[in-house]
Amino acid sequence: MEPVLRSFLFCESVVPAPSGKMNCYGLFSDLFAAQFPYTQPRFSLLLSWGGGRGFQVQVVKMLNPAKTALLHQSPEMYFTLEDESQSAHVQIDMNQIVFTEAGSYIFQIMLHGRQVAEHRLNVHQL
Repeated sequence: MEPVLRSFLFCESVVPAPSGKMNCYGLFSDLFAAQFPYTQPRFSLLLSWGGGRGFQVQVVKMLNPAKTALLHQSPEMYFTLEDESQSAHVQIDMNQIVFTEAGSYIFQIMLHGRQVAEHRLNVHQL
């Protein structure tokens, strides 16, 4: 059974805690830049999956606002869910990511090569 994407967060960093929890620092939904291109020094994604089972292969693609250029693609990330009640957290670090212009950047979440979700990050000119 294919899992469901339960959450998708943009933040500056994700740090696993000894308790098994994940700590997100510098959580944001928008970015603001004085000029472009703009480099975001610290940039991480945290995805949480559940409601499924089995071995999973995830990739996240970042597209420009016009959806005409692939700006970044994560490596394949793997996780396994033993049953539907289990959750899996996948952290992706994309430090030093460059935003070429103001606009709404698209993040496509792929599972086994098929797009299952899409999230946007708005980058504004100050």
